[in-house]
Amino acid sequence: MEENYEEEKKQSLGKEIKAMMYGFGDDPCPYTQSVVLIEEIIINYLSEISTKAIQMGKRGRITVEDILHLIKHDQKKYNRAKELLMSNDEIKKARKGFEEDKFSS
Repeated sequence: MEENYEEEKKQSLGKEIKAMMYGFGDDPCPYTQSVVLIEEIIINYLSEISTKAIQMGKRGRITVEDILHLIKHDQKKYNRAKELLMSNDEIKKARKGFEEDKFSS
């Protein structure tokens, strides 16, 4: 049973990584080793960032500000994160407006 869990865990991002690799010009069916390597890099990065964010923020809680503070030295990542947060806010406002229109009619 534990082996199945490990297998499932390793493949958790596989589909998304393959799609992203293809979107960036790789083969539609990239080597499994490449997908696994990229997934390991992603998981290690996220684990590192999460650990640092937990250590610097409120006890046991990670906030967006904690993450932004950790990536502020990397201007590309910081700007992209800010852009995605603004887009997310715009989408939330649009949905809210759509739901209000739906209920007022």
